[in-house]
Amino acid sequence: MANYRNISMAFWTDTKVVDDFTPEDRYVYLYCMTNPHTNLCGCYEVSIKQIARETGYNEDSVERLLKRLDAIHNVLRYNAATKELLILNWCRYNWSDSDKLNKPLLAEIRKVKCDRFRKFLADRYNERSKIEQPYDPDEDEKPKATRHRRGTYGWVLLTDEEYGRLLDELGEAELSRCIEYVDEAAQATGNKNKWKDWNLVIRKCSREKWGAQKAAAGQRPSASTGAVNDLQALHGLFSEEGT
Repeated sequence: MANYRNISMAFWTDTKVVDDFTPEDRYVYLYCMTNPHTNLCGCYEVSIKQIARETGYNEDSVERLLKRLDAIHNVLRYNAATKELLILNWCRYNWSDSDKLNKPLLAEIRKVKCDRFRKFLADRYNERSKIEQPYDPDEDEKPKATRHRRGTYGWVLLTDEEYGRLLDELGEAELSRCIEYVDEAAQATGNKNKWKDWNLVIRKCSREKWGAQKAAAGQRPSASTGAVNDLQALHGLFSEEGT
């Protein structure tokens, strides 16, 4: 890894940066492009806690600023599940067309855990003029993803990638609510519904608003009462679907 990173002087005169970025935006974006975790491909692993420690901001501020750089400025993406940060325009300023770059660059891309990020980088890699063979991440052999236990009782099993996608789609509060509800229901019934695809079950929980009325009323979803009744009524449906 290089001991330094070049930043174009045009950064300070770019109209997008000058007109739209706050001083905090500029500082954190510069950190993202120059910190010691950066690598050749522009997608690297770093935790919110690490960013907070190295920039001096608290973790809430770091999360807020990363969301601004993602949703408002569209310059990076962050996957909380895999703790990977992707700089969207990194390739424009840090890659060359030299064929000597192919092997080390591809090696870095193949290490990326987030499927969505690896696909983005593969597309950028394949656009280069001097590659012997395009890289298809779908054909790349990857180790079987580990499913981690989620929830108080550990019934909900999700890979980091599944958890990251659910987090992006549902948001932290709704995902936490659904995991808690489904986990407690499985615990109370001994997983009588024989659920296997927990990713699908969590999505159904959110889409069909299981336990949402109690959550809105400020009541903690109880698997021993309403949750059990709701889920027992769905037993036949999920048994047939094999989820």
